[in-house]
Amino acid sequence: MNVFIVEDSDIVREHMQSMLSAIPGVEVVGYAVDEQGAIERINKLLPDVVTLDISLQPGAGIKVLENIKKEHPAMKVIVLTNYTDEYYAKSCKQAGADFFFDKTFQFSRVRSALWSWINTEHIIKKVAGFPAAEK
Repeated sequence: MNVFIVEDSDIVREHMQSMLSAIPGVEVVGYAVDEQGAIERINKLLPDVVTLDISLQPGAGIKVLENIKKEHPAMKVIVLTNYTDEYYAKSCKQAGADFFFDKTFQFSRVRSALWSWINTEHIIKKVAGFPAAEK
């Protein structure tokens, strides 16, 4: 499973990359630190999953989310942010976020979400008669 990280904090991005790279079957294929770079690189790399901070300098992660879901509706998006009030959660859900996590308290839940998708993909391939390829 290919994952792309959109995060403007070097410390958070490096921690995310380290955590995700340790998951068997997950490869971090790139990152972006701003809205424009994120949209361009996501459209080029076409990852399976994007982890997305909605507070970017410059730009806004919600615009990245809207673009992803418009251009690639099947692409999974995990919003991981410090802006966790109801307004942002509702806006992200309406824009198509698959998960919305609090960066401070729910960071490790990203790993759980990825595991569920990896296991589901594995089961679907087995049921459909395809060999379960390791990524």
